[in-house]
Amino acid sequence: MSLREYTLGAKSLFSTTGSNVRRLLQKLGDRPIYIIIILITSYTAYFSYYTILKHYTFHSTAYDLGVYMQSFWTTIHGYGFFYTSLWEGSLFAPHFQPIVILILPLYAAFPKAETLLILQSLVLALGALPVYWIAKDKLGAKAGVVFAGLYLFYPALHGINSFDFHPVALTIPILLFCFYMFEKKHYKRGIVLAVLAMMCKENVALVVIFIGFYWLWTERIRFTSCLDCKGLLRERDVVYPLCLSLLGLIWFLVAIYIVIPYFNPHGGFVYFGRYGIALNDLLFNIAGKASYILILLAPLAFTSLLHPAILIGLPIFVQNLLPSYSGMYEIINQHPSLLIPWIFIASVYGVKWLSTIRNRSIKTVSTRLLWMLLLFVIVATWIMSPSPIAPNRNMPQLTSHTTILEQAISVIPEDASVYAQNDVFPHICHRAHAYFTLSVLPIRIDFFQYYIFPASVEGRLYRWSHGGNYDYILADATSNHSMFKLCTDKRLERLEREYGIFVQGDGVYLYKWGYEGEPLMLGGK
Repeated sequence: MSLREYTLGAKSLFSTTGSNVRRLLQKLGDRPIYIIIILITSYTAYFSYYTILKHYTFHSTAYDLGVYMQSFWTTIHGYGFFYTSLWEGSLFAPHFQPIVILILPLYAAFPKAETLLILQSLVLALGALPVYWIAKDKLGAKAGVVFAGLYLFYPALHGINSFDFHPVALTIPILLFCFYMFEKKHYKRGIVLAVLAMMCKENVALVVIFIGFYWLWTERIRFTSCLDCKGLLRERDVVYPLCLSLLGLIWFLVAIYIVIPYFNPHGGFVYFGRYGIALNDLLFNIAGKASYILILLAPLAFTSLLHPAILIGLPIFVQNLLPSYSGMYEIINQHPSLLIPWIFIASVYGVKWLSTIRNRSIKTVSTRLLWMLLLFVIVATWIMSPSPIAPNRNMPQLTSHTTILEQAISVIPEDASVYAQNDVFPHICHRAHAYFTLSVLPIRIDFFQYYIFPASVEGRLYRWSHGGNYDYILADATSNHSMFKLCTDKRLERLEREYGIFVQGDGVYLYKWGYEGEPLMLGGK
């Protein structure tokens, strides 16, 4: 081929490619839903990969990925109704979350951690759809795409997605869809979605009550004009929100005072102690709690404060800010889940309000605001995202150390009882007798004798029914969760007296009860 022919061919190829790209961009612009699908797919793929890699590199934990994996496994294999050995009882003892019954068949078909992590990433990503539809109705299709992107880049969403698996995280898109259905006056569908959301955790019912209050407030003129029973029954825009609030109240009371105490062998709702009325709890770590609110609102330029829809999340703000326990007001766990829907919905309405004041056109003002919001969320994600999207976060790496941990786990018989530290537990939890005890420094719990329930700093100590006799104990001295950091000298003495090192390598120690032989060395050390 001559140089001239080659040049002409290259020009033709680039021209064709450029034309195809322009047509593709035009098609995407004409049909923004394609952009949403691309964003959802990209988010799901990225966070599925990231969270699975975290698990493979032993950065998942007993609380809460391990406890769900074990409770699914024990139910499938007939060891009880969502039984977990972490507190020797049902998963329903601390929380009412019947959504796990719907997830169970999926886990039975694919009994792996990857199933839960991919499911969570996909469901969270689907929240971009109702965000898009709500923003599209109020501000136009382009604004809808922008808000969907803001949602998927929201740092608190990344924190929820990055930390193990939690059914309450699944409520984010469900509640967004529920609100959208009520906005479109598809009330029956909205109530079904509200029930589905309440199945994820008992405190979702408080949010559902406030959703009903919000729609009663929007219909307040009709509500006050038909307070007589006959008039009330004729106004479906009043009846359905009222029924929704009543349903939420009944669900909450039944869950807290009937279902959870039934499954809790120690009685009552264990988390009441966290929500005391003492003023010192509320005033504890004011700076940390203020930072929490700042981190939640700043990525959307505080536009959420411009509309009362944010008050739907009021009971969750109180729940998260009242305790002194710092885990309640961080974005690196599941606790902001029930706030995100209202932060975004209020932001959409807030931008609409800013766009209509002083008789300005929605298009002119909202375009400026959208650019500002994009800038805010990019900066916030860059600084605050707990995922490797932020430059100060690294993607977990598979190393020879993780290989040694896997090899140590592989020699443990399937029917053996095992005690493992927090980050190892999810890898040995597919057995009825897998154990872990949460310890919070400076408190050092005797893991041979006690477990803490619930899994929090205000939990109480209870004795193991098995008397602390484990066939194997697996520890990783190099981990931040190393059990050696939490062991007293007395515990270490018992460990050395009753157990021998069966497998050892690169800081990994597998102890076997009564073993007196030489350890199997892994990793050439």
